[in-house]
Amino acid sequence: MERIKKFIYIIPFLLYISFFFLYGLYYVLMTSLGYNRILTKSYFTLDYYRDILSSKEFYNSLIYTVKINTISSFLAFILTIVVVFLVFLSKRKGYFYTKFFQKVIEAPVFVPYLVSAYGILLLLMRRGIINNFLLKIGMISSVNQFPILTNDHNGVGIILTYVWKALPFMTMMSLPTVFRIDRKWDSLGKLYNLNNITFFRKIVFPLIFPTLSISFFIVLTYLFAAFETPYILGVTHPRVLSVLVFDTYTKGNLGLRGKIMVMNILISSISLLFGGIMCLALKFFTKFQEREW
Repeated sequence: MERIKKFIYIIPFLLYISFFFLYGLYYVLMTSLGYNRILTKSYFTLDYYRDILSSKEFYNSLIYTVKINTISSFLAFILTIVVVFLVFLSKRKGYFYTKFFQKVIEAPVFVPYLVSAYGILLLLMRRGIINNFLLKIGMISSVNQFPILTNDHNGVGIILTYVWKALPFMTMMSLPTVFRIDRKWDSLGKLYNLNNITFFRKIVFPLIFPTLSISFFIVLTYLFAAFETPYILGVTHPRVLSVLVFDTYTKGNLGLRGKIMVMNILISSISLLFGGIMCLALKFFTKFQEREW
């Protein structure tokens, strides 16, 4: 009875939130189709979609966004395999304190992306901490000898930040499976006289691959619409899609509002596509894990 009362109290709040969410979707869709009461002219049109889909700037930003996010996700994926292997090896051989190493790896998860981006900027920019340290110890004689790692056209600083944030997330998702594998399959490895590398390659990796794949698509979906890191560490050209939308919005031209909404719809649609792939992968790998375990 008490649960029913609590649920009844929550219903108005849920309706309130749902109204603003649905109204936001309605406003974005109608504005992209030309219905905007702020402007004197308000009529149905697909010109905003034609302009964006034929825009070279939009496609350059789309390609740049996909490139940055894919590189970051794949690097995080590969490094996660390395870290998981080290944790697996340490758990078996006791090379270092596994729990402490695990906490160190997982620590960046609790740091916001905004703080992470500023940290990378202060650390790696040409007047940053590492540059000044190398200059003081004499490894470089000039500030200009330090490579450009932030606010560069290749997005190195953005990639480093994304990898630093995605790596612990993927690791946290994979380690519980590793700990279960060690208990369930250790006797099988001893039976076939498998060394640690072979055991990891033939038994551990196939079983953590479903979790890693789902983590990969989660990271890819989130990074596609991320704003803070590329805004702080990126350049004016090329720009990721989220920064392109923000810069277009800050121009203050009401005539561009329809194009902004079209870009938001396209970004959301691509993110939903990644989310759909993730759901299909989750459904497939859940069946796979049920057969294996």
